[in-house]
Amino acid sequence: MAAGRIPRLSTTLRRTLDALGVRSGTALQRAVNATIRTLKDDALPGAGDYETAFAPGRAYVRRVVGQNLWLLYRFDDEHISVLTARSQPPVPIDD
Repeated sequence: MAAGRIPRLSTTLRRTLDALGVRSGTALQRAVNATIRTLKDDALPGAGDYETAFAPGRAYVRRVVGQNLWLLYRFDDEHISVLTARSQPPVPIDD
């Protein structure tokens, strides 16, 4: 997979991070930003990532390291779209 994808942060992500108490300048916000940077450059999906239902269709899930926070994302060769955040691990899709 391509490295250096362009991140797209949805308005839903911004709202959910705010609702989950992620504030500018906090350790939690820095951890979220570090996870997004990692998603931008990693081969995706990563070894610990999994798929979950997210309308329409599916999204991948990555846990924010050291935090009780999960980011849902979709990607292609050029972009990583970070869709929302959850304070509980989303249910994996079992194929």
